[in-house]
Amino acid sequence: MGNKNTVPKSPPVPTGKTRICVTGFAISHNVGRAQKLAAAIAEAHPDKYETWFYFSNFGYKKFLTKFKQHQLPEDQKGLPSTSDGGKTLAEHTSAPFCWLERGGTIAVTGDGDDTVEGKMYEVKGGRDRLCDWAGKEFPEEESIQALCSLKAPPRSETFFDNKTPGGTW
Repeated sequence: MGNKNTVPKSPPVPTGKTRICVTGFAISHNVGRAQKLAAAIAEAHPDKYETWFYFSNFGYKKFLTKFKQHQLPEDQKGLPSTSDGGKTLAEHTSAPFCWLERGGTIAVTGDGDDTVEGKMYEVKGGRDRLCDWAGKEFPEEESIQALCSLKAPPRSETFFDNKTPGGTW
């Protein structure tokens, strides 16, 4: 499980919702913690948040390269991808890679391969940047705060719910 190379489609995000997206290796404690945090937020706030996951030990690097080339907004490429500031979002190579999506509409192409246009991306980068965002966004929620530590997650989180496609969309 988690080694499929088929990337799930990411349809338009329903109005009023934010989709928390996490991608990375199917076996990783940092990816596992990011998945757990995103799922906890969507569970606590299903009216405002949903999730999208893609985990693959073999397809992640190819997906990340394609995302950075085609979906990473120009104005975000120079932002730090991790808290240590070692790399920018455009240079990100580690796992996980996390971002938020809002909006979008289906663009019918006529060839059966419809696309989504107008989606807004707020790219976070690594797990620590997702934790930082969630910690500030949900300061009073203990269950979410418990997952926002910037310390390395325990190795027990190496094995997690890595179903692909996954998420609540």
